[in-house]
Amino acid sequence: MYKHALPPLLLLAELLAALPAAHAQDSANIDQVTIVGSRARNRTVFDSAVPIDRFGAREVENALSSGEVGAALQALAPSINFPRIESSGAADSVRGVQLRGLAPDQVLVLINGKRRHASAVLDTESSFAGTVPVDVNAIPPGAIDHIEILRDGAGAQYGSDAVAGVINIVLKQQRSGGSASVSYGANHTQFEPTGERKTDGQTVIVNADYGVPLGDAGYLRFGAESRSRNPTQRAGASDAGWTSWNATPADLALDGKVVFKSGDAQSHNNYAFYNALLPLSERVDAYSYATVNKRQSDGSAYFRYPGDPSNVLALYPNGYRPVTHGDASDVSVVAGARTASAGWNWDLSARHGSNIFHYDLSNSANASLGAQSPTSFHLATFDYRQNAVNADLTRALNWGVPLNLALGAEYIRETYTSAPGDAASYAAGPITDAPPGAQAGPGLRPQDAFDGSRDVRSIYADIESDLTRQLLVGAAARYSDYSDFGSASTGKLSARYKFTEQFLLRASVSNSFRAPALVQTGFRFSTLNFNSDGSGLQTASLLPASDPLARAFGAQALKPEKSTNLSLGLAWKPARATSFTLDGYRIRIKDRITRTSDLQSDAATAYLAGIGRSDIQSVAYLANLLDTTTTGLDAVLNHDLTFTGARLNLSAAFNLNQTRIDRVHQTSAALAKIDPELSVLTDSSLFRIRNASPKNKLVLGADWQAAGWSVQARATRFGPLKDFSYDDQAEVIDGVHAQRFGAVWTLDLEAQYKFSQQLTLAVGADNLLDRYPQRVRATNNATYGGALPYNFINPIGVNGAYFYGRLRYTF
Repeated sequence: MYKHALPPLLLLAELLAALPAAHAQDSANIDQVTIVGSRARNRTVFDSAVPIDRFGAREVENALSSGEVGAALQALAPSINFPRIESSGAADSVRGVQLRGLAPDQVLVLINGKRRHASAVLDTESSFAGTVPVDVNAIPPGAIDHIEILRDGAGAQYGSDAVAGVINIVLKQQRSGGSASVSYGANHTQFEPTGERKTDGQTVIVNADYGVPLGDAGYLRFGAESRSRNPTQRAGASDAGWTSWNATPADLALDGKVVFKSGDAQSHNNYAFYNALLPLSERVDAYSYATVNKRQSDGSAYFRYPGDPSNVLALYPNGYRPVTHGDASDVSVVAGARTASAGWNWDLSARHGSNIFHYDLSNSANASLGAQSPTSFHLATFDYRQNAVNADLTRALNWGVPLNLALGAEYIRETYTSAPGDAASYAAGPITDAPPGAQAGPGLRPQDAFDGSRDVRSIYADIESDLTRQLLVGAAARYSDYSDFGSASTGKLSARYKFTEQFLLRASVSNSFRAPALVQTGFRFSTLNFNSDGSGLQTASLLPASDPLARAFGAQALKPEKSTNLSLGLAWKPARATSFTLDGYRIRIKDRITRTSDLQSDAATAYLAGIGRSDIQSVAYLANLLDTTTTGLDAVLNHDLTFTGARLNLSAAFNLNQTRIDRVHQTSAALAKIDPELSVLTDSSLFRIRNASPKNKLVLGADWQAAGWSVQARATRFGPLKDFSYDDQAEVIDGVHAQRFGAVWTLDLEAQYKFSQQLTLAVGADNLLDRYPQRVRATNNATYGGALPYNFINPIGVNGAYFYGRLRYTF
């Protein structure tokens, strides 16, 4: 596969290099100094020993057209995907990004070079169920100055989670002036499954930020933002009355109507931030930054038919679709001081991060309570907090060769608690032939609440040296001790050799240690999922591995993930304004943590009923189930030139990526006692893990800037996908019924006009050509009676074209 993709890229590099030098300008991004990848203060993207992307303020603002940081990262970098899960409860509210096809919690997110805390919510239903992502959409979009992406394993440098790489978001720090903007956009699309021309997803974004000088070199930059988005609806007309409990006339009368929900949730976001630097003396600077996000969002559960036991006819004579509500509060505060003493540069800091998620439900019922059931419930509260202190020291030395030495220590205190829902949300009422608990729940029971904490202590050393004008070598080592999972040592070696000032080779080898997230050790919740053949819905309880019921189904104590990362690449500047990089990688992960399949069968149901847990039909838990190898290739090409008297930047970026499953821990003696036919991961689950991301992604960009006008265009090709299918007539691939989904192109376009130095108008469209992923096979089993015509795993999403306008005033 790789050999067919490289010749066109290399040919394009040669063609661009042949363009007349008289029309070239400096290629800006590759010569920019970065924070990640090296602790040397003058390391640029080009001369780094590891691959780094840097996206400036203009690129970031254009990619943030819809106001989502996750979507912007996907638009900017071909190695990043941002799947959009629909009709999935909490995943409608909290979404993580993938780097190089790995799970969302295998990429480390930094703000101004400092670790960002994770979410309080565990992903229960996506292709990477069981992960705890950083909620990147909680970062204020209007606070971002630029973004750096380190595409290399960096656990020895930055600690746990940096398996696939590091995303560093740098906040604005301009000392004076400000800006204010208002943006309005909406999806306007032709929705083929129902033949409708739809306009929805209306989004209003208002933000402002301002800078105040502090002393001669300090600053205080602060701002606020509000984003409100209406939902989108991409469900088809349902012919799924046959899936109801007894297909009553009232159930069948709903055939041909849109009763399910698929699409983006309604959400309201309020953000605030500040970023400050205060010189205290000639050699001492104090600094601090903070971000705050308050989000309210709605999710969608599956429709309950009138005749189902989950319905209460007195409350919902025509059936109902429960609506989940996520109320998230996210806070991050960092404060510290930098000083220089005795040749050392000191950076001492403390930070606090918290993510609190209140999970509620409306338009629902606890059918076991009958007509006395409430229709709204509080299901649970999840609270994750992280406090840390850091000491980082750097200095330049000369021991015959120049050295950059960095030493550091970190202490982290983490806490995680879960609080129960309303009593009615989990109650088993007097109607014994109806399922207990709130539908789209049930709520968390008091006996299932969790209160845990842990301490993490780390020390590291990082050294880098230009041994000669051509050869740069680096080494890093870290020792970490977890109060709950023991200690581990990790290391990294890297090298870069410049054959000329325009051409270099680079390579690295590293290993990482990723302890299970505290949330992974204590999170539990019940959700409604399809059963094993897709013919109906069942309540599945996700339990922590320490739970006695999980142990009865074979769970064992979680172990840390361990990984090794190899990278080899080149960087080339064939002309002053042209750059090309090519990097291959291999990432091996041992004892990868994932969610089991829903362990459900007639024997399992009988076992659960026998121990008094007839409120659930299946059990799932987190376990170290997989050893995987991910291999891939990144290629990035940039060229600047003058076109019609203005600057034009052309870019092409390409990612190839493939995950192989090396080993699966499939069964246990405990599980065999319940049902010897059950396996921990079904073939369908394994198929999705291997194929959950496009095998390739191409991003082509053009940015033309004149005095008063500018135009940005970006074409993205998401490569082919495969996903398992509930249709037993579908093609059999790797032993499971599956469907192949073709590649999809999307085009984003934005034009800006400056009325004055202060006032700028931008109009544009994301997915201008209104493209959708390929439809799911049009069978009842595959589409749930036509209700869900699109597969959610394609990163292009199912919202169609989004048109917007933005007015910005700078002062």
